[in-house]
Amino acid sequence: MKLHLSPKALRVNSGLTQKEVADYLNMSLTQYKRRENGKSRWYADELYRLAKLYKVDISVFFPEKVS
Repeated sequence: MKLHLSPKALRVNSGLTQKEVADYLNMSLTQYKRRENGKSRWYADELYRLAKLYKVDISVFFPEKVS
């Protein structure tokens, strides 16, 4: 599934490093990079925590229409 707004865009706009976000999510930097680059899937709980970190609604990660 392609995300509507990417975690990378939110991270860059917030000025955080990949390592800082990986630590916040309690995952390795490698795991975080794989998710951010689309090589691994995001889990719902991770997206929820990212939404809290960036102070956005979790819906920003999902397309407006589901086909």
